[in-house]
Amino acid sequence: MFVLDVTTEKWVGNRNQGDFIENPDWNQVESAIRELDGASHTLVTLGADEETYMSIGGGAGKYIVTVTFDNLNFYTLLDLAKSNNIEKLVVGGQYGNFPANHCVDILRCLLAARTFALEGKLDELLTWQEDKSLAVA
Repeated sequence: MFVLDVTTEKWVGNRNQGDFIENPDWNQVESAIRELDGASHTLVTLGADEETYMSIGGGAGKYIVTVTFDNLNFYTLLDLAKSNNIEKLVVGGQYGNFPANHCVDILRCLLAARTFALEGKLDELLTWQEDKSLAVA
């Protein structure tokens, strides 16, 4: 397994009572992702090191998936069948506005997560876009 840890967020009021799992197996990763509900469970991070990680936010059928390998360049999973209309999602306990084509279904989310967790790369069957808005100046 490429991923060394999984961090989950669970918001109770304004406090995060999430978990940190070291050396997870795929079942633990998948379970953490499936717990995302878009309300209190809104972010899962799959970490390989300080600079290489995948963040999965949202839940309840709409997921934002972002990956970085160097903490400078970020890639966002896209659903090209959707428009650029704005959707509201809760990610990391906060509402945010996201382009609809950045909101993917659970199957795309799990495929991306499995490839990253096991192999440490972006799944080539999926569409990724380098996200310049997340780059550090």
